[in-house]
Amino acid sequence: MDQTFLFGVFAAAMLAAWFNGRRVAVALFLAGLILSVADYLHHATDRLNLSF
Repeated sequence: MDQTFLFGVFAAAMLAAWFNGRRVAVALFLAGLILSVADYLHHATDRLNLSF
């Protein structure tokens, strides 16, 4: 679900860049980048319960 939202943010940034909205495109790209790092850190800190 969260990766779908991130895809939408990056797609909106590409559409904004396509239609000459440079400031909006950069802002959306940076927001997507920050959200991607936050999503990664959220999932990377989960412990895996593995027993071998």
